[in-house]
Amino acid sequence: MVKVISKITAFRHHLNRRLLFGVSVFFTISITGCTNPIIEQEPEMYTTSGSIAPYSQSNFTQYIEQTTKWLDETRVFHGAGYDAEMKAVSPYRLMPNHPNGQGVLLVHGLGDSPYSFIDIAPVLAEQGYLVHVMLLPGHGSRPADLMLPNVKDWQDAVANQVALLKSDVDEVWLAGFSTGTNLVTSYAAQNPEAVNGLVLFSPAFSPDDVIVRFAGTASLFVDWVNVAKEQNYTRYDSLAMHGAALYYQTTTQVKQDLKQYQLEVPALLMVTENDELIDTEAVYSLFRTEFVHPSSRLVWYGEKPYPDARVIKRSMDLPKQNIESGSHISVLYRADNPLYGERGLMRQCGGAEEGEVYTVDCVGMPTLTYTAWGLLKEDRVSARLSWNPYFETMMERVVKFMQTANQKQAIE
Repeated sequence: MVKVISKITAFRHHLNRRLLFGVSVFFTISITGCTNPIIEQEPEMYTTSGSIAPYSQSNFTQYIEQTTKWLDETRVFHGAGYDAEMKAVSPYRLMPNHPNGQGVLLVHGLGDSPYSFIDIAPVLAEQGYLVHVMLLPGHGSRPADLMLPNVKDWQDAVANQVALLKSDVDEVWLAGFSTGTNLVTSYAAQNPEAVNGLVLFSPAFSPDDVIVRFAGTASLFVDWVNVAKEQNYTRYDSLAMHGAALYYQTTTQVKQDLKQYQLEVPALLMVTENDELIDTEAVYSLFRTEFVHPSSRLVWYGEKPYPDARVIKRSMDLPKQNIESGSHISVLYRADNPLYGERGLMRQCGGAEEGEVYTVDCVGMPTLTYTAWGLLKEDRVSARLSWNPYFETMMERVVKFMQTANQKQAIE
């Protein structure tokens, strides 16, 4: 077993508990600039393309065509194959066989791509919803392109996608993962008349590490939170400091919007108790006070009980499946997902040694336990849980919620 001990390996798939800092003298000296050996090996990956994808199109077909052309011209490919990589990161639409007159816009998270919804989107289309999956500006091409957009680009891109979807259907739902939840929640709070409701996977309203608030200042001096060899073609392994700053701006905006407007539309939240990146207690607190629609529900994947009748608990202590807890990404994928499933190629395995996290190659290795990355133990190797043992029942609840949330009787 080959293992690599590192204080920053937990950034591999997302920001880690130590979300940003990172911005210590260590990072300033050893990770930024072309002195980093990873950057020297593939400098194009860590140099901006000079542009973000256009996002002000007048119809979704044009949006797909122009974004795909931009990706073709700017993406630095990983070697997984042109078709596989372009399919993973390109925006797309799913047309229902039996349309119900409603549509849903899906918005991914920081550093991610439309692949985040590869298992969720087809279920919604099968139920009659027209599904649009967008690509946020700065994503899909190369990690350095997260240095280019501003938060208004993200907000305007989402607003334009809502307008495009509304031109094709009578009623619109918004759904998001992580940072995407912040963007769609802000939009819905400001424009409640424009949407039927929200479906929020791992809402990222509050970071687990408050030091992320300094990312904007840090980005003036430091380009990267972390630099990693880019191996996951569905998302960025490296994180630009400016991208972290944009994420934090979405958190301040969504909390401001919720405080100012409350949320009049129904919302369904899926939250993992041991989420490595998000302050889940803060998410619950916002849900309790600002998500005022009687049909709103929070599905809590964990063990902590809450007195709020609108909270639905699902235990993640599942010894028969070797599961000890969920993670930030575990709500998204089926167990058989080829990349993030139980035997997926992008599994993240590791352990702890003298207080430091180390990673190991998952391929061909039996996994003893699945857990959150922040809960790795000294006495064994585990895999970060990247799939949802309740996926089917979760999607049944999502569909039922969307079908009944605006009826007079709140859903059970």
